[in-house]
Amino acid sequence: MLAKVEGVEKRYLKNQALSGVNLKLKAEQVVGLLGLNGAGKTTLLKLLAGLLLPDRGRVEVLGWPPRRVRGQLVYLPEQDPWPAWATPRDLARLMSALFPDFDHGRFHELMAFMEVPKRPLGQMSRGQKARARLAVALARKARLYLLDEPLAGIDLISRDRILKALVREWRSQATIVLSTHEVGEAEGLFDRAVFLKEGRVVLDAEVEALRQQGKSVVETFKEVLA
Repeated sequence: MLAKVEGVEKRYLKNQALSGVNLKLKAEQVVGLLGLNGAGKTTLLKLLAGLLLPDRGRVEVLGWPPRRVRGQLVYLPEQDPWPAWATPRDLARLMSALFPDFDHGRFHELMAFMEVPKRPLGQMSRGQKARARLAVALARKARLYLLDEPLAGIDLISRDRILKALVREWRSQATIVLSTHEVGEAEGLFDRAVFLKEGRVVLDAEVEALRQQGKSVVETFKEVLA
């Protein structure tokens, strides 16, 4: 088992973000983490990344608390974490200093594949910055990639390039957990779909099993979360 979440609860002041969440992640899967705004998706990703601790329950990655295996985890937040003056070369230098597993060659290949310009981030479009952030994340050699809304608010061409990059760069033995509202565009990537509603897992299903029932992930999303 690559990772597991057992009986996890997380509260922010009066807001119960997660309630009794149980989840097991296997190697070699692309998992869609789906839900409406406020369902708890970002909180769950941050717990798996070791950026938050649960109030109750347990989170493990490779048999350890996530903070003990940071080198095997990649978390891509929805908000851009890089300064506006940073160029792709600056990003590569910084990531190399922080993470020994950062692959310069793969980073530059991904930047070229997704047609990211070599100018500072502050001079890029939102879609170009999103593609640059994804290239930074996928250039690391990790076992678990946690991607929080990498398709949010960007143009169709950028979304297409990001999805193609995810298909191209998916690695054997690795698992991707992808949170997105662009369910229709991304569902072709998913091996599994986990639906969150008001901090609880309301459905955890293999996508192929849904298809055998004559349902798409989009249809299931509407049915389960309406």
